[in-house]
Amino acid sequence: MIFVKKENFKQDKLEQKKKAAVLSGALLIARPIIPFILAPLFALYGAMPVLRRGFRATLNRRLNVDTLDSAAIGISLLRGDYLTASLITFFLKVGDYLEERIRQKSRKSLSKMFQSQDGWAWIKRNGWEMKVNIKDIAAGDLVVVRTGSSIPVDGIVAEGVALVNQSSMTGEPVSVPKMAGLMVYAGTVLEEGLLTIKSIRVGDETRVSKIIKVIEESEGLKADVQNYAEMLANKIVPYSFLLSGLIYLFASNPLKAASVLLVDYSCSIKLSTPLTIMSAMIAASKRGVLIKGGRFIEKLAQANIFVFDKTGTLTEAKPKVFDLLPFNGFNREYLLKNVACVEEHFPHPVATAVVKRAEDEGLVHEENHAEVEYVLAHGIASRIEGKRILVGSKHFICEDNKINVEREEPVIKDFMDRGYSILYVAVEDKLAGVVAIEDHVREDSQKFLKMLKNLGVERTIMLTGDNDATARNVAKRLGIEEYYAQVLPERKTGIIKDLKGRGYVVVMVGDGINDSPAISYADVGISLKHGADIAREACDILLLDVAFEGIIEAREIAQDAMSRIKKNFGYIIGINSALIGLGILGVIAPVTSAFIHNATTILVAANSLKPYRISPCRGREDNGLK
Repeated sequence: MIFVKKENFKQDKLEQKKKAAVLSGALLIARPIIPFILAPLFALYGAMPVLRRGFRATLNRRLNVDTLDSAAIGISLLRGDYLTASLITFFLKVGDYLEERIRQKSRKSLSKMFQSQDGWAWIKRNGWEMKVNIKDIAAGDLVVVRTGSSIPVDGIVAEGVALVNQSSMTGEPVSVPKMAGLMVYAGTVLEEGLLTIKSIRVGDETRVSKIIKVIEESEGLKADVQNYAEMLANKIVPYSFLLSGLIYLFASNPLKAASVLLVDYSCSIKLSTPLTIMSAMIAASKRGVLIKGGRFIEKLAQANIFVFDKTGTLTEAKPKVFDLLPFNGFNREYLLKNVACVEEHFPHPVATAVVKRAEDEGLVHEENHAEVEYVLAHGIASRIEGKRILVGSKHFICEDNKINVEREEPVIKDFMDRGYSILYVAVEDKLAGVVAIEDHVREDSQKFLKMLKNLGVERTIMLTGDNDATARNVAKRLGIEEYYAQVLPERKTGIIKDLKGRGYVVVMVGDGINDSPAISYADVGISLKHGADIAREACDILLLDVAFEGIIEAREIAQDAMSRIKKNFGYIIGINSALIGLGILGVIAPVTSAFIHNATTILVAANSLKPYRISPCRGREDNGLK
């Protein structure tokens, strides 16, 4: 695949830069023992890659940092100042290597996601099942999918009933029932049951493949953005040459003219900015935050809007029992104990939530029921102490078993309007009660959102595929004023584009396949460790830890890094301007100017690598690049 070829090319490029940096460093260390007569050859050999870049830029009629770097090294070589030439060469190569290494280490190829998928599937032809490569599935084939398997095609269920986990595609926190006539999508997982699916879209035509295509196009746009420091350094270059020429023209002093090129602004700017960015990325990674490029450090520092997916991001995506409401003479303890008694036999998220609630309240439920009958995607039927008990959906209770709930409907509706899912429980022919289920808000979400505001974030927005009542309930609990409910992936992307079009710097935080296009189009896309593979690949920042504090720490690091870059600019311009002035006046010799300039470059680089001051969110300390 093309991704693999690109990755191999990038890896070769990284190895080349690594070898160049190591060789340059070795030559610098070995300089004291190199015979004087060979010193020019070794210095010239190490500087050749930089000189070639400058020569090519000159041939293409461009004056940029490469031109100035090669001119400064060339003058040093001509003057016999081989140490200065070697130092400049070494710093440039180390900077190139560090930038390339971090970028490649953090950004994985999308091809890895394809390689992790099963390469085969079962299809039914002429009444027989046969195993085929996924690539060989054609539209119209009947694909058989069993418990625990991923669905490989977009299609319509022809036979069977099953529970499908499609939270990564739609944002729904609980698995949904699928039966004949309903649509299913590639990339979702069949949790329980058996489906025969008539394939409609296969291969690159599936919804997940189209999302991947959107991400690829967005990544290409991001790659065109130029680094601010590089642009500034390139703009300064012509003025350095102009000033040097003017000094030589009026003073007829080649040493004074050379001092301008030997003491340049761009070398320090080009070196200090990537080092600041790289050190910030490393500091963030030590706090469980993987930042995939320097551009996202800058954008994270500038961001004034954070947009969040709800399910699995602000909430845990693990249903919990909110409350139990007994009716018709039944009490709460009876309701919880007996629902847990029949539910414990089934590993569904809702069943697990009920059993856990009973355990938390210390209720012991004895095995005093008859055989449990499970009606897939509808409910459970059994007998306890001779009485028939039913647990399940409203459809299962009211329509399948004809139990009237009109009298209790207003109370139940109130819970539904507040965003809770309802599990109905009936004993014999009466409604015994309901269990209100919530998709629990993450414990650190509210604190995290408050901390974001303290760091200068103007607005926070929540997006979800859930209904408006659920969205409103979660937004209210979190103190979020803006939210959008029942949004599809295309709508999420549209919201991000609209915000960016109005001049906002937008951060999108999500974890599902349905979030991936929005994550990719945002100025900064953030995904969680437990997120879908495609979301983790599409994001610009990946939380390797589950704690939201990682985003807060990354934001503080980013703001500190941007502040450090501005201070470095001030040091570079102030000190080097003073050196150029002293050189023009003849107060100091060019070699002294070059020495002080290189010392300044080292000091600015050291400032770039200082440990970052971070609020003690989790009590961990940073050791810089150690």
